[in-house]
Amino acid sequence: MNGDDLQLHISSKVYYKNKVYYFCSEECFNHLVKHFTEVAMVPDAFSGNSINKSDALIGLKEKGEPELVYFKNKQTMNEYYEQRNK
Repeated sequence: MNGDDLQLHISSKVYYKNKVYYFCSEECFNHLVKHFTEVAMVPDAFSGNSINKSDALIGLKEKGEPELVYFKNKQTMNEYYEQRNK
């Protein structure tokens, strides 16, 4: 949740502000609570519109690399990957 790199780890499902988030620790949850706007809100990788990570579709910025990108919906996700594959 705090970072934007794909990491395999055990997570717990938590509801916060009527949204579902997944955290690996209480420390990470507390970080979200203290820095909500900076941590939970990200730009859609294609449109640039601000979206909540809880609502986003998640993808990889580059095939085979761990950096994540977020999308508002399938349309922006498809457009992002179509543009990158040209």
